[in-house]
Amino acid sequence: MWTGAGMSMRAVYKHWHEVLAAEFFGADHALHSTVLYVDTEIERDLMVRHGIAAGLAETVADELIWHDYERPLFCRIQRACVSWVRSGSAGPPPSLPVLALSVLAATRMASTDGMLKTNFYGRWVQLFGEQPHSYRANKLQSAFLDVAAMWEELDTWLNDTGGLYGASTVSTDEHYWKIGFPISQALVRGSDRQILTRFFAATRLRPHNPNEVSGRELLRRLRVWTAGRDRHLSPLLMAELANTADMGETLITKLLRRLADDWDGTLHEPERGHRRRALGLRLMVTDRGRRLEWLAEAICGLPETEVGLLGGRTFTLRKEYGDVYDGLESLHPSPQQLAHGLRLEGDALVLEWAPEEVVLLRMHPHLGEWVSTEYFEPGEQHWILAAESAVGEVRSMVSALGGRTLREAAAPVPGWKLFKGVRAINGRAFTRALDRGGAHAHVLEPQVRQHADLSGGLRIASEYRAGSGVAGHYLRGGAPDLLLPASESPDGRVEILLDGHTEKLRADPRVPFPLCLIPLDEGEHQVGTAQSSQVFTLHDGLHEGLPPGTGMLGYQCETTAQRELTDTDAPRTTIRGAYAPESIRLPRTELVRGSVLEALLIDPHGGVKRAKQPSVPIWMASRLPKDTHGPCLEVEVPAGYAWLIYRTTARWSVRPLAAAADIPAPAPSYDDYAWAYAVLSASDRSHTPPWLDYVAAAQVITRKQGT
Repeated sequence: MWTGAGMSMRAVYKHWHEVLAAEFFGADHALHSTVLYVDTEIERDLMVRHGIAAGLAETVADELIWHDYERPLFCRIQRACVSWVRSGSAGPPPSLPVLALSVLAATRMASTDGMLKTNFYGRWVQLFGEQPHSYRANKLQSAFLDVAAMWEELDTWLNDTGGLYGASTVSTDEHYWKIGFPISQALVRGSDRQILTRFFAATRLRPHNPNEVSGRELLRRLRVWTAGRDRHLSPLLMAELANTADMGETLITKLLRRLADDWDGTLHEPERGHRRRALGLRLMVTDRGRRLEWLAEAICGLPETEVGLLGGRTFTLRKEYGDVYDGLESLHPSPQQLAHGLRLEGDALVLEWAPEEVVLLRMHPHLGEWVSTEYFEPGEQHWILAAESAVGEVRSMVSALGGRTLREAAAPVPGWKLFKGVRAINGRAFTRALDRGGAHAHVLEPQVRQHADLSGGLRIASEYRAGSGVAGHYLRGGAPDLLLPASESPDGRVEILLDGHTEKLRADPRVPFPLCLIPLDEGEHQVGTAQSSQVFTLHDGLHEGLPPGTGMLGYQCETTAQRELTDTDAPRTTIRGAYAPESIRLPRTELVRGSVLEALLIDPHGGVKRAKQPSVPIWMASRLPKDTHGPCLEVEVPAGYAWLIYRTTARWSVRPLAAAADIPAPAPSYDDYAWAYAVLSASDRSHTPPWLDYVAAAQVITRKQGT
């Protein structure tokens, strides 16, 4: 692999280099994060499997220049690296055995043998069999600057090759710098990488981290994920989680961020070719807290797949409305699953629920149901699902928040309880509740933000201009709260700009800053930091008429309509909307998002009307992009019909077509069997009194038929 000076290196050193190159930078690592983790067990295993005659320490020691005061200790290896660069940097650099040995030293850092666990150089010298503070020991320590340069060279080479040999996880920080390189590789062993890909999936991280979740936020989530549960992570990594301060970027936060940025959404399974996608199961509380279901979010590029219990049932998953999978409705969460976990495996996808005693839930933006989540959002409503063993502590914890609408209810699974209306609106009480700690205090932890954001407020209108950068329009006096980003400053403060005026605020992500306390005039305002800001407007109330400029917005159209809304003052063909006079009465229309196999309209007098899927108009199919024709059913409802009943691949559903008080009582004839069977097909899908009356009437008809 090397020429020139590298050819003079001993055969054992070159053998070690070839083994390490294949083991950690081989073809199976392409486009995946690679960690040069070597401990005593791995060193011994590599020696046995590949017939290597000497260990790393002995091999590297034979290449060092010990007695020449004018030449660097690693001179021979440095010359090989220079030759490697000149010959085109083909394959990993010749420094791999040296780097692997430094990682081996980092894995041995512990408070034993009279050394502190922070004493890297003591372990580094010990590997070579040298006495502390001797001439050779001092030379090994002072020469480590050259080893750090070799680590930087490896990191640069991995980045320059674009992931062909693996994505680099080499990291360091200002505190460690030189020794931080090997320590960063010693933190995550091979088994940790498998577990961390499961963690990324469980915490809803997207492949390659497009939302730029910070290392500090990943560290917070990992602490929550491991709180009170043995995830089988290595002791060194767990110690780093426990000892790392929350302020600033550290070795572990940088490493987690690099692993997250390089994660492609698959499990770390080299034996399977890294092909299986991974996803954390969610718990969903539906029907106002009466029913518990499993929820799996749909994965991009996998609209349909199959998973199953080990040696048991299989389930076909299909992507539905809200970017979630249908197909798990018949798998009802049980106390055993909640207590011991659940794992569903397929050839393409693995779904997993890790057991938790306390589950935090927040309203899903599309489904309108309470779904488990990773972090608490101050000011927003939450539910908490708690096992009986944790109810007392959770009750005390949420009561300390000072909320007025907290309610306790029996959960839809034996041995658990629901706490509804959990909300933090008192900043001091929220801070005290978190500072008090406890086994389940992590449930109330907000996310660590990198950017300023807005939350809450009395919104009177959403922004209608695409790409305008306006977060929303609010009632004056009801301005939103400002969510502050994490501070890098020693005093914990962050510099905030509001309409050009600067103020330093304490950056506590647990407590939003209420902008409503600042007297702001009507109009547009900008708030945030120099790196990130939000624009919003305040108004004294809604005004009749169209917002200014609305008539000048539209979709320019030549042969195909443009996707983005733009100004349309130029004399071009433009779609600007339509105006319907009051004399025209448009038909009542119901829209069902998702693929519907069958749909029926029901009236109170025994009438059943089958609703058909409308075809896409030719003018629409020819002018609009294909991906605009998503699966949905649009039903025109004639006067007199009271219910819409429809069937998807997963289940029947029912929807009222009027307010409950306006739905007429059922009055079918004794032989309206089609009506009765249609009603009974969705009998358990609603528990409202009007629907129960229709179900009772249908049951009477079917009983008469059987007599």
